[in-house]
Amino acid sequence: VLNLNLGLHETLALLTSQLRPDSNHKEEMGFLKDVFSEKSLSYLMKIHEKLRHYERQSPTPVLHSAAGLVEDVIEELQTAPVNNEEKELLQLLSTPHLRAMLVVHDTVAQKNFDPVLPPLPDNFDDDFDEESVKIVRLVKNKEPLGATIRRDEHTGAVIVARIMRGGAADRSGLVHVGDELREVNGIAVLHKRPEEISQILAQSQGSITLKIIPAVKEEDRLKDSKVFMRALFCYNPKEDRAIPCQEAGLPFKRRHILEVVSQDDPTWWQAKRVGDTNLRAGLIPSKQFQERSVS
Repeated sequence: VLNLNLGLHETLALLTSQLRPDSNHKEEMGFLKDVFSEKSLSYLMKIHEKLRHYERQSPTPVLHSAAGLVEDVIEELQTAPVNNEEKELLQLLSTPHLRAMLVVHDTVAQKNFDPVLPPLPDNFDDDFDEESVKIVRLVKNKEPLGATIRRDEHTGAVIVARIMRGGAADRSGLVHVGDELREVNGIAVLHKRPEEISQILAQSQGSITLKIIPAVKEEDRLKDSKVFMRALFCYNPKEDRAIPCQEAGLPFKRRHILEVVSQDDPTWWQAKRVGDTNLRAGLIPSKQFQERSVS
């Protein structure tokens, strides 16, 4: 019986210590103990407890613009004779590390966390016959967009083939499988090869604007998978010619614990390595596909 007064981290440690593999469920219990013993999971529990403690305290900032106050103090000190202590204070307030910390403080104090997107241009072409055209603007840094594309064999349209869980496209909730991609940052993609389009998407930094014709009928999606598996073989997507997108592949080694987050595609599943700091999922061969490849 667990003590309800224990924190999550202490509860996790207690669970791990109580796991004793028996003859009937040795493999399952050993697998569960390995999951609970992951250091990254323990760290996440500690962070969760710290955040909960922070929420209970409900601290409020003394100032919402500490950086502005420092600028005023620096200006005041620079325009008047200063003694040694004031000179030392001026040097301290002028250091880039302290000023950067104050900017972060003000951002948190003002709760200004959302990125600011530039306004949409007014000169979008209206040369589409479709009734529904969606303009999607996303913010991405050096991370990939998290979507793969394919060309429809019958219509020649560029279609979103897959959305990688945890990627920028998935987090936005605005891009879906089956959507037709028409433009990327104002560049028409209808007559470009998928490789060229992928390169345009990869080179785009900051905000990226997509012109999309939404799918008329979206396929029914399976519920999010929460399946954990232990890898029985090593896998390197760069050596796999069958994978649809090598950059989207997830390398792993034997005995790595994988969390399968999507089995929508019967050939290529989406998974994450347990304990990995990267929250984006990658492609791995499905169990059935791997068995056919080996046999």
